[in-house]
Formats: sequence, structure tokens, C-alpha cells
Amino acid sequence: MQFLNPALVAGTLLFAVPLVIHLLNRQRHKTRPWAAMEFLLRAYQKQRNRLRNENLLLLLLRCLVPILLALAIARPFLQQAAGLLAGAGTVHHVVVIDGSYSMGLRQDGSNSSFERARALVGRLLDRWEQKPNQTDKVTLVMAGVRPRFLVRGDLNLASVRGQWSQLQKPEDGAAELGDALQQVVEAIEEANDPDVRVYVLTDMQVRSLGKAVQASDQLPTAELTDTARDMVERLTKRAGTELHWIDTGPFAASRLGGVADNVQITELRIAQPAAVLRTPIDVVATVKNRGQAAANCEVTLEIDGGEPMRKLIVVPPGGEGEADFQVVFREGGRRRLRASLQGDSLLADDERFVTVEVRDRIRVLLVDGEAGGDPLQAYRYVWQMIDPDPTTLPTFAIEAVDIVTFLGGQCTPKDYDVTVLADVERLNERTTQGLLEALQAGRGLFVALGERADASSYNLHLHGAGDGPQPFRLLQKQGGAVGSSDSRTATLLAPEHPLLREYQEEVYREVLQAVPFWRWHGVAPDPMATDAVVLARLTDPDRTPLLVARPFAEGKVVFLMSTFASEFKADRWNRLNDPMVALPLLYGALQWLALPSVDPFLTEVGAELSCSLPARPDTIEVLRPERDGRPKAPLAEDPAPLPGGRYRLGPLPDTAFAGFYVFDLVLDRPTGKEAMVVPFAVNVAPDEGDLRFLAHDEAKKSLGLARILDGLPEVAEAADDPDRSDLGPTLLLLTLLFVLSEAALARYVSVRRS
Repeated sequence: MQFLNPALVAGTLLFAVPLVIHLLNRQRHKTRPWAAMEFLLRAYQKQRNRLRNENLLLLLLRCLVPILLALAIARPFLQQAAGLLAGAGTVHHVVVIDGSYSMGLRQDGSNSSFERARALVGRLLDRWEQKPNQTDKVTLVMAGVRPRFLVRGDLNLASVRGQWSQLQKPEDGAAELGDALQQVVEAIEEANDPDVRVYVLTDMQVRSLGKAVQASDQLPTAELTDTARDMVERLTKRAGTELHWIDTGPFAASRLGGVADNVQITELRIAQPAAVLRTPIDVVATVKNRGQAAANCEVTLEIDGGEPMRKLIVVPPGGEGEADFQVVFREGGRRRLRASLQGDSLLADDERFVTVEVRDRIRVLLVDGEAGGDPLQAYRYVWQMIDPDPTTLPTFAIEAVDIVTFLGGQCTPKDYDVTVLADVERLNERTTQGLLEALQAGRGLFVALGERADASSYNLHLHGAGDGPQPFRLLQKQGGAVGSSDSRTATLLAPEHPLLREYQEEVYREVLQAVPFWRWHGVAPDPMATDAVVLARLTDPDRTPLLVARPFAEGKVVFLMSTFASEFKADRWNRLNDPMVALPLLYGALQWLALPSVDPFLTEVGAELSCSLPARPDTIEVLRPERDGRPKAPLAEDPAPLPGGRYRLGPLPDTAFAGFYVFDLVLDRPTGKEAMVVPFAVNVAPDEGDLRFLAHDEAKKSLGLARILDGLPEVAEAADDPDRSDLGPTLLLLTLLFVLSEAALARYVSVRRS
């Protein structure tokens, strides 16, 4: 037997009150000699036993009344028969705390959802520590970026409390409870304990319930598996397992769910593809208002922790706004940008981070297939138009070489941001290896095929067996006589592609699609690489791809089947040299190619951090964000070698908080040691800031829950659990019966004695 209010059991001591009154009444009678008493005494002796029994029965009833009343108020209950027969054996308590960043919501200065969950877990620990002959074991799970078993089946409550005390705030991840519950179910089934109690503490945010709830109508999705609903079913069907789902969110008391206001920064970006020294760059912070009223927002931008810039914007309810800052970088290298809002009720998404590689120029290696002839007919003449005046805010630095210099290995493509093969006749093993190393280093390759290009050489070196950067097999040259009326035009298939960013206006697209093409390289009808994108094709009967882009390794590749040529070249294949066409196309293509295919320095919470480096790194230490709170520490993983003498930085998987993760290291170059700082920007998932919370009735329907609590489950269990018997009402009824019995007996005795 257990009591919900054990302190009130002390009230049973009130049984002594009628006993003391009885004893005091006995002491008030004194013996007096009286002659006439002899006759009465003889009559009394005949009824003494009956009177004594009546008095003792009255005394017993009067003593039982306070005892039963105190026990009834203390609310005793009996465990199920199986538990009694087992001698109330070990109970395995499994506590799952939702660690997604929406649990940090703090409204009107009250405790956050996570703080309320943490307090409830503390009360559970207090209760378990107070149990005599403690034999229970505890598993504590943090359902954050990745489910973490802080304690697994531990019998030492001091150890559990130590881990609990370290849980001061949620992580910055957007976790789904289904993932954590799946690991919990598997752990429970593996341990195979007969008596398990699972406590899930969450704010009931729609996103945290994951695939089990559809955003449209909160109905279960039947075709999905391993959802939170599936895990709930497995737990409820398991014998000896109790599941207690506890709502600690902002709408827990009302049980009706709702939407909380939130203003967040969803994006921080530079408007240009690449940042160049001393060139104005637009930095744009996007602010989303998820509230019901317009928000006046002050957006702050800091660069490398320096003096902040501020912009005031008004964001309509349910809408977005942009704060635009114009920045001029005076120093090169990878710079750190942080945008922030004045803190609202959810702090985690009030910041956004990005790192930007600032270059002195975009370095272009132009391999000119016409370099040996007339300078006015060379391809350099066309490409130079993207930087006509190097003294006025130059963006590109173009170095032109001839094919002999290139094939002889006198230039290294990975030392440039982009390599351009302008109608290069052929390749060899050395140049192919250099181009592959450049792509592995995140560089770009632009291949423009013209009259000189040998299709068989490109197929051999760049396509190979389909594993090279060329995503197709080239055919021979096609088309009609140059300059004839039998020309073709281009059709844009992906006008929104970032390579064509300079063609966002329809008038420029029309100009590009009106350019005549007389000659081009054909493409075999074989399936093209799945990651390749055909940006434009010709209007010939074969619909030949004209402009193809694809990522390869860490870099990017672009193929143009009909190259640019100077206006002074009479047999040029097309009229792409027109400045209205060539300038925006080359400008956009080179800037897009200058960036790696995937930016490893910008990612979300929970992602693994790593990048490739030009030499072997040594003495690597990681400085974590301020929100993480941990000090600077060495990186555990060793670097891994890559082709071309590069190395991959050992991965850092533990990124539970947003901010800058800064790697301090030393590169071991042939010329000596070189200190290097590598910053990574890690951000929260913006969708987690959609603070919609499910009503209890909807959640019970979606998850298959019998009930959802807003506090600890003990009182509810004692009243509702069919495996427990609450004796409080029974004892109250017995108390009433004893009071009535005592009154009736007292009246009966009084009448008889009168």
C-alpha cells in the first residue's frame, strides 16, 4: 500500500483524543460509603459485564473514526496484484526530454518550456530518492539534434542527478521525437525489464511530432513508418509498460493548443556570388514575422565582431522583410558576418551567421586556342571584355596562356579560381590530372568547344568511362556553312539557374535566344550524368544541348558547345560575342564557377564540419560558439589525405548550437609552417521557429495516446489507472458508517441506562 499524501497519515494519532476523554471521565468518580448502595450494588454487579462491553465498543468506534478519516485524506492505493506478488520489484523509469530549440520559448518572463520540463524531472528524482529500499533504475534521454542517452539504466540516482543538473537549456536543433522514441523503444526491448514507465516531456510543437502529424489537418499518415505514432503503439502494447505524455508547452494549461508569436532571421547572404576586395557588396538579412501584428525590427550586422551596423525595418504579420547593408571589405580571407535581432520570446532564431571568402580578384586561367595568331582574333580579345578597365573596381584577373604552355605543365589550374579552355585542341594526361586536382580543390572549369577542339581527346580525358567531369560523349562538329541563312537559335531551359543570374530580365533572355548559331559540337544520345543540368539547347532537329553545367568533386564544370569568337574572325560559329550577350553570360558564369559546388563553411545545426585544405593541418584546436559554453579544445579526428596533396580536415560531428566554430591550425607546407584560421557558420533550421502547438485532443488522435498530462502523472494514475485501487473513497464511506454506528449505539445505551 502507498499513499499520495503520506504526511497526512500522522492524523491517525487523533484516535488518542476519545481515549484520553474516556480515561479522564473514569477519574472523576470517587467511592463514598452509603448504606442504601448495598442493594443497588447487587443489581449493578449483575449487569457489569454488559455495561463494560458497551463502553469498550463505544470507545473503539470513537477511536476508529479519526483513524479512518486521516487515512482517507492521505489517499492510500494498492498496486496491481502482480506487483504485490512480485514484492514491488525494480521499476525502469525512462525519461525523454524534448531538446529542440522551440522548448526555449519564454513568454512574459515566465519559465521556458524546457525549464518546466527540467523542474518536473527534478521532482521525479526527489520522489524516487525518498523511496525506502530504492532499487529502481533510470534512463535519461535528450531528444535534441541527435537522441542522446545521458544515463542508460542507472541504479545510482546521484549519477542521474548529476547528468540532470547539466541540462540547463535545449539545443539549437530541430529534433523530431519519433527518432528519439525509436531508440528508446529498441533500448527497452533489449533490456526486457518487466516494469517500465516512460515519461515524454515536450512542448507539443507540431514540427517536433514530425511525420506522425500532417500540418494540414493533423491526421496520421498511414503510409509512413517509424513515426512517433508507431513508437507510441509499440510502447502501449508492451506488457508492463506505462507511457506518460506530459505537455510542458505554453498552452499546456488550456489543453487547446495555439500559435505563439515569433520574429526570426531566416537567411543571411551576400547579393553577389563572390566577394572581392574594395568592391561594394550587398549583405541581405531576411526577417520573417510569424506573429499576428506588424513588427518593428532593428537588425544588427557585425563583421568579425567589429562595430555593428543597424537597420530598422517593419515586417507585416505573416510576411517577410529584408535589411540591406552595403559593405566594402578592406581585408581578404574568410570573414565572419553575424546578423541579429533584439531578443524576443525565442532567442535561438534571432541570429544568423555566414562566412564569406573575400578575394583580391577572381583569378582566371584562360587557355587560348587562338593565342598564336592574330591578337584581334584570339579568344582573349573576347574574354577581356568582362574587365575592360582593371583600374576601376576590378573583379577578375585574367591570365592567358597558349596551348603549348598549358600542355607542358607550366601552369597549375588549382592555383586559379576558374580555368577556361577556349577552343583548346586536345588534352593530355598531365593537363587532365591538373584539372581534376583543381576540381577536387573546389575550383571551376569552363570548356568552350570550337573548330579546333578534338572530340575524341575530350571523350578520352574528360569523359573516360563516364566517371570524368564531362557528363556526355561528344560527337563531331555539326551544322551548316558559317554565315549562311540556315542558322539555329538557343532555347533557355533553366533561366532561374544562378549561372544565368544576369539574365533575370526578360529582355536579356530574348536577346540571348535570338543569337544565331551555325556550327556546334554534337552530343551522343547516351544518358547524361544525373547531376548535370542542361541550361540551354539548340533548335536543331536533335535538340543538341548548348550550355551544360554540373557539380564535380568540390568544384563545378560548364560546357559550351559553340564557343565565343572575336568579331574579327570571319568564320566564327555564332554571334555570342555581342556585348549584350557575352558580358552578362561570361560575368555570371565565372562568378558561379568561382564558388565551390557545396559550401562546407555554411551549414545547419547538427551537421558535420569538415573541409579540404591545401596541405596537412597540425595542432588543430576548435573554439565553439558562446551558446555552447565549452572551452577551446583539440580536434579528436586526424586529417585524411586526398589526391593532389590535399587533406580533409578531421570531422567535428558535435554541432548542437548555432554560431561560429573556429578551427585554429597550422599548415605543414614545403616552405614551412603557416598559421591558418578556418571559421564555419552553423545556423538553426528556420522551420523550427513556426510555433504552432497541437491541442491535446488532436495529439491524442494523431499519436494514439490515451491521455496527455500537464504535470507529473502520480495523481492521475491513482485515480485512473485500472491496475491501481484508490482506497480513499472507501475509507470515507467507512468513516461515515462508523460515525452513524457510534451515534446509534450511544443513543441505545443512553436509553437503556435511563
